[in-house]
Amino acid sequence: MQKARKTRLRTFRVEEELDSLLQKDAKSKGISVNSLLSVILTKYAEWDRYVERFSVITMKKESFKTMLSAIGDDKVTDISQELGDKVPSQFILFWFKKNTLENYLKYISLICKHGGFGQFEIEQEGREYTITLIHELGEKWSNFLANWMKAGMKSAIGIVPRIDVMQNSVITKFTAP
Repeated sequence: MQKARKTRLRTFRVEEELDSLLQKDAKSKGISVNSLLSVILTKYAEWDRYVERFSVITMKKESFKTMLSAIGDDKVTDISQELGDKVPSQFILFWFKKNTLENYLKYISLICKHGGFGQFEIEQEGREYTITLIHELGEKWSNFLANWMKAGMKSAIGIVPRIDVMQNSVITKFTAP
């Protein structure tokens, strides 16, 4: 059973134009303005305030896929392994202060939820884990993710996973220590 989270009432002013935009977007999503603001503030707390410090850029998926397709397979492998060795560990230490399996899984959740890496699901049965990532960026992105996750897990938490790669998905399996 999840523990109820405490909330706090905050009142602030917004310009009429911004209020109209918030009301319109909330209505289109079928939620209240309060809920929409909670989603926006949660994304800021979980993602934006951290990635601003790392000079992260945002790009349309189609543009990224086009750029990725112009890179040779061997180069994609090299880049993904190099980034996997460094980036996950750096982000985990920055966000959570310690490289642990739990923090690695939180990291994967955040980069999928806010970073556009794909949709994910984590299944656990005892010490056996399966992470499924599904995306729309094709086989090169699947290969990138597979190599990046393998290098990242080994570097950050000392686990070498078993990975299956498909055109638009990556399935990562491992046993927790």
